[in-house]
Amino acid sequence: MKRKIQVIINPASGRPKPILHILNSVFNKAEVDWDIALTKARGDAERFSREAVKNGVDLVAAYGGDGTVMEVAQGLLGSPVPMAILPGGTANLMSVELGIPKDLEKAAEVAADLESPICQVDMCMLSEKSFLLRVGMGFAARKVEDADRDLKNRFGVLAYSIASVKALKDSKSAHYRLKLDGKLIEADGVTCLIDNAGNMGIQGFKPAKDIRIDDGLLDVLIVGVKREKRVIQHWQARQVVIEADPPQPVQVDGEMAGDTPVSAGIMPGALKVLVPKPG
Repeated sequence: MKRKIQVIINPASGRPKPILHILNSVFNKAEVDWDIALTKARGDAERFSREAVKNGVDLVAAYGGDGTVMEVAQGLLGSPVPMAILPGGTANLMSVELGIPKDLEKAAEVAADLESPICQVDMCMLSEKSFLLRVGMGFAARKVEDADRDLKNRFGVLAYSIASVKALKDSKSAHYRLKLDGKLIEADGVTCLIDNAGNMGIQGFKPAKDIRIDDGLLDVLIVGVKREKRVIQHWQARQVVIEADPPQPVQVDGEMAGDTPVSAGIMPGALKVLVPKPG
C-alpha cells in the first residue's frame, strides 16, 4: 500500500532551489502518493495540516524553516499523524536537533522510507500558542526581530550573527521574576530563554548539556554578565510564568510574539516526527 504524504511548502523560505523536481524524483522512486499545498500567509501551514489529517494522509511533510515546522506541528497536535521535516529555511534548528539531513533529497528519502523511526517529542504551550524549540526574551528576541527577511535572503544563516551585533547594543539587563512549578525565583540578565530543545544553530554548542526534546521538562535559562563574564543560570520545570522589569520583547520559534509576561507549559511526547534510521 502506498504511503500518502501531504507536503506543505513555504515558498518564501530559504534560497531558490528545484524543490518539486527533487521531491518528484524521490517520491516517484519510492512509489509515494503525494500532493502539495503552498502557504501564502501565516496560519496556512497549520490549516493545511489539519485538513490533511481529515483527508486521511499517513504523513505531513513540512518544507520551510522552523516557523513553518511549528505551524504544521500545531495543526497535527492531538492527531496520530506524524510529521516529516524537509529543511528549507535559514536556520532549521529543529531538523538539526533530530539529526534530519540538511540535503533535501536525503530528507525526502527519510519521509518516503516506511522503515524510518518515529521520535515522540515534547511540545509546549505559550498561552494558546504551541512551540517546539524555544521562547526567547530580551536579547534573544531582538536578534530575531533584527534578522529580517531581506537580511536572511542576503546572508542566509549569517543574518542572525549580523543581527546579534545590533541586538546586543540595544539590550540592557532586565529583572526577571520566575514562577517555576510554583517556586518563585528572581534574577537579572540580558536574555531569558524557555527551551524545549538545546540546539542554538552553533555547531557543538548547547547552553546547557542536559536539555532534551523528549524529557517532559522545560529548561529555563537566564544569561547575564558578571565581571565581563557570561553567566548562565539554569532551572527545569513543567509550568513556567515569567515577568520582566522593564517588559521585554518575546520571540517564539523565530516569530515575534509581543512582550512579557509569558506563561508556558509542557506536553510530553505530543508530536510524532520521522527521523533517520540509526547508523
